Amino acid sequence: MRIAILDYENAVPSSVAGPADILAAMARTAPLLTGSPVSVRFEIDFVREKDGQLWRRAMGTAVPVKLPKQEVYDLVIVPAMESDKIMPVVQQERRLIDWLRQQHLQQAELASICVGAFLLGATGLLNGKVATTHWLFADRFRALYPEVEVQDDKIIVDQGSIYTCGGAFSFTTFMMYLVEKFCGHEAAIIASKILMINMHQQPQDAFSIFRLQHDHTDDLIGKAQHFIEKNYAEAISIEALAARHNMSIRHFIRRFEQATGNTPLAYLQRVRIEAAKKMLESSQEGVEQIAFRCGYEDMSFFRKIFKRYVAMTPKAYKEKYGRNGLRLVTAGMAS
Repeated sequence: MRIAILDYENAVPSSVAGPADILAAMARTAPLLTGSPVSVRFEIDFVREKDGQLWRRAMGTAVPVKLPKQEVYDLVIVPAMESDKIMPVVQQERRLIDWLRQQHLQQAELASICVGAFLLGATGLLNGKVATTHWLFADRFRALYPEVEVQDDKIIVDQGSIYTCGGAFSFTTFMMYLVEKFCGHEAAIIASKILMINMHQQPQDAFSIFRLQHDHTDDLIGKAQHFIEKNYAEAISIEALAARHNMSIRHFIRRFEQATGNTPLAYLQRVRIEAAKKMLESSQEGVEQIAFRCGYEDMSFFRKIFKRYVAMTPKAYKEKYGRNGLRLVTAGMAS
């Protein structure tokens, strides 16, 4: 199987070398477990543009050679770029963008890692399709590529011959997904065991942080937001908020949503859930006490809202990210 990994300027090094290392390690070590080589042989090239010409360097070699125009790969991986270089990369790598488009027209499959989706989006091949990228940059992606449906709650989105994955080091799970896609389930299980990479997807919601939405010019709505953020543990009614700011309920809701992208009630819930996440991470209190401190008296409702926004239960979140959970992970690493 012929695989190209783009190695453009400002690409994140681990996002370039990591996928290649995973595939190479799988090929080397799988026979130790199964007694036979993997069913698919990987030939990996790193591709970049220099002086208007595309060059490729085979994995394990140091000297690049010119890439033949007729060369077609089975899979092209678009790694992430440094997050402060997204637009410079999109503007500078026009040759690679054209090449990605040509490769796909010749039946190559494409896969982007994290914010590498911005480079893939520039090809136009995602228009009318669903994609994901790092949750922190999802709104910027939507603004730049409005014809793409962004599902930033997903770590992996499969559109048949175009694949995108979410943030940062989720590319390890992504590679297991691609191994299963191209080599079969048994090969992916073996690779997962040998490389100790989890095959299961976990939504990006579990990792995302709600950013208070003050990037607007509506001062009255800004004051309402500050009131919510300061008093989220109290009983807050939308009617009282509207009256407090001398607006009808209907006008207040419409104006709040125009400014923040959320209804007042959704904003209140997200502020409360973000506060709950921080307490679950750092406090020794139980889930019920934390729910109460965040303004929830009904535990079943708290669990429902928490799972809606975080994609796991409060208990599971505390076990995974709380102090006790981190101590268990640290102890496991030490042993």
